[in-house]
Amino acid sequence: MSLRPDDLLAAARDNTGLEDLGDEWFREPLDRLCASLDDEARLHLAGRLRTRLELQLLAENRLRLVDFWDREPTVDNEVVRAPIVVTGLGRSGTTLLHELLAVDPANRATLLWELTHSVPPPTMSRPDDPRVALADEEITIMDEMVPAFTAMHENRGHLPTECIFSFAHQFSSDVWTGLYNVPSYTIWRSGVDQTPIYDWHRKMLQTLQWGAPTERWVLKAPSHLSSLPLVFSTYPDARVVITHRDPLRVVGSLADMMATLHWMHSDHVEHQVLVEFLTMGLEMQMDSVTAERDSGTLPDDQISDVRYRELIADPVGVVSGLYEGWGLEMTDDYRSALHAYVESRHANRGNTHDYRFEDTGLDLAEHRGLVAPYQQRFGVESEV
Repeated sequence: MSLRPDDLLAAARDNTGLEDLGDEWFREPLDRLCASLDDEARLHLAGRLRTRLELQLLAENRLRLVDFWDREPTVDNEVVRAPIVVTGLGRSGTTLLHELLAVDPANRATLLWELTHSVPPPTMSRPDDPRVALADEEITIMDEMVPAFTAMHENRGHLPTECIFSFAHQFSSDVWTGLYNVPSYTIWRSGVDQTPIYDWHRKMLQTLQWGAPTERWVLKAPSHLSSLPLVFSTYPDARVVITHRDPLRVVGSLADMMATLHWMHSDHVEHQVLVEFLTMGLEMQMDSVTAERDSGTLPDDQISDVRYRELIADPVGVVSGLYEGWGLEMTDDYRSALHAYVESRHANRGNTHDYRFEDTGLDLAEHRGLVAPYQQRFGVESEV
């Protein structure tokens, strides 16, 4: 089952009957990703099959998108106005906040099926569009491979999803780091200008709202936290919300989830190496975010901070406070829908994700000192 870029792109072209893949920037990320998958990820058979499927499906969607843009140049005229961008540490409540904001009929979230089977755009589809079920089957196979994953993070074809699936069309995305052990690819990405993935992101939003006026998008990805200057250069009027949580609580949950994702694709998962890699990355990220916020280079009046404990304790109150700060109307209908959503979400929760800081093997005192400046800057309480 070949993961050679030329082979999977040839298969994508054969399946779609299309040739033009658009700008060539994606080739180096794709080449490096495929090399890292072959050389480092140690994929088992099921993992290799699923990897080939994912890469090829993205290439096919990319071909269809480029073809659609050639046929419908008016897509470029679409204006993406003042999107709400939710970001923060992984496992810090970004998913919950994203879902709460998406309950407002005035907000539109990107759905998984829209980002993986984008053409024709949703505005031209039927209510029972088979692409919804198709995307659902493609993503829920992860739950069948490891049923415990559902308790860690729910993905469904019809649910709001992360911007990483848009970035994945440029083959430069945190989605691959989450799914596979690809250290050389991950390190390479950290030193590369990611402007082209944000250009692609904006073009996909323009495509999805083409023919269907969208008041405002509500977007989400923890990876935006490392690219705040790019977020604002792409969307100068963006409203950014950053969720904050004790990084030492986050690392246990995040390492557990990533180890599970890696195990879906490989029999060789070194949990302790993953913990140390994540911890180093989180601590560097916290230093970077603190420095950026204090530097005055970002439009701080367009950034709101939400602490995880406050979000969990009073989700409706947190959303109400955000709307007040943004000058947006929180209607009675939206408030009622929020209460109903929160009650339903808690009632339908299945198994919980159990994890402990002690399982990381890290020295608590040492690492507490390293994240203390971030905690003090943003008023984040210690959870471990």
